[in-house]
Amino acid sequence: MTIDTNMQTSEASAPQGVPADLSRRPSPASTSVIGTIVSGAGLVAWFAWLSWRAASFNGSVVNIAILALELVAFAASLVVCAGLAVSRPPRRRNRRVTDRDRQLPVLLAEALDLGEVIDEKPDVRRIGNDDTGEIAWARRGIRVLGEQRRLDARTRLATDNLREAAWSVVALDGLRRLCSVIVLLVVLFTGATPFEMPSAERFALLVGGIGLVSIGNWFSSGGHLRPGARLMWSMASIGAGLGDGISRSGLPIRWVMTMATLVALNIAVALRGMSDRWTHGLQPMERDARIAAMSIAVGLVMVGGLALRRMPRPELGFYGATGRLEEDSVRRLALGLTLAVAAVGFVAGVLPVDALDAAVVAP
Repeated sequence: MTIDTNMQTSEASAPQGVPADLSRRPSPASTSVIGTIVSGAGLVAWFAWLSWRAASFNGSVVNIAILALELVAFAASLVVCAGLAVSRPPRRRNRRVTDRDRQLPVLLAEALDLGEVIDEKPDVRRIGNDDTGEIAWARRGIRVLGEQRRLDARTRLATDNLREAAWSVVALDGLRRLCSVIVLLVVLFTGATPFEMPSAERFALLVGGIGLVSIGNWFSSGGHLRPGARLMWSMASIGAGLGDGISRSGLPIRWVMTMATLVALNIAVALRGMSDRWTHGLQPMERDARIAAMSIAVGLVMVGGLALRRMPRPELGFYGATGRLEEDSVRRLALGLTLAVAAVGFVAGVLPVDALDAAVVAP
């Protein structure tokens, strides 16, 4: 099954006497221009943040890894913005009804006019019965980007290649998210401070730049790429593309990877907060760096929880899971317990010592 990306207007394609489907009308040119301008402003602010990061660079391994991930994220967003800028996506209305069960690569393929080559369920049997598409899409993204590396610069900037590259980097967001989670776990467990804490103005450049890029992509894509959609997709498809893509537990790899990521982040937050406050079993971490790292981890847990909630339940027969009540209870119990412990560790790691001690001794 492929996506219908016929770029004719709804009025031209609708049969005579049948009301036109306004949700398929091409987006106005002004909307694409606004999206491009907003995205460009966001990229400029983001680049200013990266310039400061490069100027304050130190040679620690963790800092090198974080800066590399930041550069890759910036380059990926630049490619997505370029791909959307050369496209004329159909305008999306009534999204809650039409897009409820459609994953981000499918929506982005529609926006980039790649529906004829991006399958809604790509070779699921070839990858494994537990694959719901993200593994095959990630592998296709790796192949496309590998092929484009062998092209000259002028050919890479051709419209078709820009669209393919934009779709491919989004399909690979799960792999990039896995790398960022691993680095975050290393920071929390080792207590390393990768770089000096930025001022509020510099931090506003990063947050504002990423926010403007997200809003600009929303406009440029005609509503297909909502703000925060890539973050949600990266947590839902984390690690997609690694391994043979075959589940040996009777559960979908996508569900297991997201679940395991949430549990690992919860444990890391709990251990870091309790260690710096009470047990001192880990290398101590500076308070500002600890709050920043723990806040990022908690934010990823919240986004991952939303992504997990929207996934198909593992008990469905498609995955071959047994669906016994006790198995479902054990999975929820594991996530709930680690989340509760993480909440305690987060509070212990964030609150000042005096405030926490006062709360403990208060009658």
